[in-house]
Amino acid sequence: MKKISICLMMLVLFFGLAVSTHATLINRGRGMIYSTELNVTWLQDAKYARTAGCDADGLMTWYEAMSWAANLSYAGYTDWRLPTSDPNNPGGDGGGSKLNEMAYLIYTELFNSGYPHGNYGPFINAEDPGVSGDDIYWTSTEIDYNRAWNYYLECG
Repeated sequence: MKKISICLMMLVLFFGLAVSTHATLINRGRGMIYSTELNVTWLQDAKYARTAGCDADGLMTWYEAMSWAANLSYAGYTDWRLPTSDPNNPGGDGGGSKLNEMAYLIYTELFNSGYPHGNYGPFINAEDPGVSGDDIYWTSTEIDYNRAWNYYLECG
């Protein structure tokens, strides 16, 4: 399976029970951003695997990314995972579906529309223009035995 970049900001941790009718991203400190709408916490550094030296280039197969997320311990939390994607609507139609956590974050919570995306808000290392494969991120949703959904962040 082709290796593509793992987006650790997509690794999410459930905590808190806050639900809001308006999407709000809250900086929880220590490199974590909380979404009140999705009730998940994202890693602020989209390339955490590379930045932290856990993986030299941050490129992982889907199986490696799933395993890495499942075994990640960050800021005292160990229940990290990759974001979900709705297999019936993987693009999320501009982020309208909360079942597509990454699309919802990019389009609804960060107010991007279409391509290229220009606003990554409080997130860092979300894309590296000109680095092949470095702006494609896995989701946890498997298509079949050999494939899984991923999300592409186009350079602005």
